[in-house]
Amino acid sequence: MEEKKQKHLNLLIFTDASSRIRRFKISYNFLRSVFVVFIILVASGAILASNLVLTRQKLDEKIAELQRLEYKVQYREVELVNLEKKTKEIETKTRILENYLKEVESLDKMVRDITGKGGYEQEVTIYTADLSADIEPEEDPNEIYYYTSDQEEDLDDIDALLDELLEKAPGLSAVLAEDKQNMEDHIYLMDHTPGIWPTWGKITSLFNERRWGYRHKGLDIANNNGTPIYAAASGVVIFDGWHGNYGRKIIVYHGFGYTTVYAHLSKMLVSTGDEVEKGQQIATMGNTGNSTGPHLHYEVLVDGIPTNPMDFMP
Repeated sequence: MEEKKQKHLNLLIFTDASSRIRRFKISYNFLRSVFVVFIILVASGAILASNLVLTRQKLDEKIAELQRLEYKVQYREVELVNLEKKTKEIETKTRILENYLKEVESLDKMVRDITGKGGYEQEVTIYTADLSADIEPEEDPNEIYYYTSDQEEDLDDIDALLDELLEKAPGLSAVLAEDKQNMEDHIYLMDHTPGIWPTWGKITSLFNERRWGYRHKGLDIANNNGTPIYAAASGVVIFDGWHGNYGRKIIVYHGFGYTTVYAHLSKMLVSTGDEVEKGQQIATMGNTGNSTGPHLHYEVLVDGIPTNPMDFMP
């Protein structure tokens, strides 16, 4: 059987007219193979380029996502710094208000000690929200700077309330200080005003009774010899010693125009110049001087004028 004659492509190569011509014979089958390989290489290159483009797009998306997360983290850090700063401001304002409240408690206790009524039975405190809770950014992939926090809103409310209270606090503090001073002055006045029984026993002679041609200047209270005698108010002893018909006698000046006299004493427990407190024992009842039996002659003078002691008794 006759073999099929293969077709060839003759390729002549020459450089110039005098050079020898070089002849190459290339078969069509070889050319087809080269063409097929070329097409495959081109197709592979196109597919590879397409894959590289898709990979690059995905990489860019990942980079953008990472950048968004980085922005969120940075924004959260800024928010945490602001939150910490606001928390410190609130703590400072709270301490200031607590100092004001301590003054209120002090005055309140003073009032309750005097009147036995009213006031707060427990310590006054300022409520603050829990500042240690975690803060999470809102999950929203389409918005980088969107951020909310219940804790931050609570802090804003507390901060606004503290600002309002602090705005009123100086005026309130001034009024409170004035009230406290007035109360302390009142307490001091009450402490230095005769207001308790100097002893106990039987009243044998009243103020302003007529006795042996003169008016009785005080109140006589009879009891056993040695019965304790107490200062009717705080003050300073301005006399202690023997005084004629009064026998052993003590005079206490209390200020505010008040003076008290204690006479017919058996024993004196204080001396001139001593400071005495209201209710402090200063002597014992006796029968010294012009006396018909153990008793206390007690006088209250207001601006040097004898006044009925019963007007000052509780």
